[in-house]
Amino acid sequence: MSRPARPPAVHFERVIETPPAGRQALTMLDHGDRPVGCLEYQVCHPCRRGYIGNIAVAAHWQGLGLGRHALHTALAPCPGYTWSTSRQSAEGKRFFTAMADELEIAFPPDGVRCPHMAP
Repeated sequence: MSRPARPPAVHFERVIETPPAGRQALTMLDHGDRPVGCLEYQVCHPCRRGYIGNIAVAAHWQGLGLGRHALHTALAPCPGYTWSTSRQSAEGKRFFTAMADELEIAFPPDGVRCPHMAP
């Protein structure tokens, strides 16, 4: 899986809680360190499962590949894992359908989490 190029004016800040299955967040920050988006997710390495709780990008930053790059970043250390998402908006359904095609990974909006993941 190749990583997409990240727009030069944006960088990520990662927050990770303790394993197993701690909550994680990738915050997308502009050149002034102002948040422009966030990906919230959980990964359980013993169960090889991932859960996308939320992904949001500010309207004026959408369409630049930020959500795509954040998702690639989150999934990179988890090859072969099973993923699910929270309930998806119409926009989210389009995004996850495109990402499922690109990554060849299903992202069902069923909210299934392993026993290690706290809701």
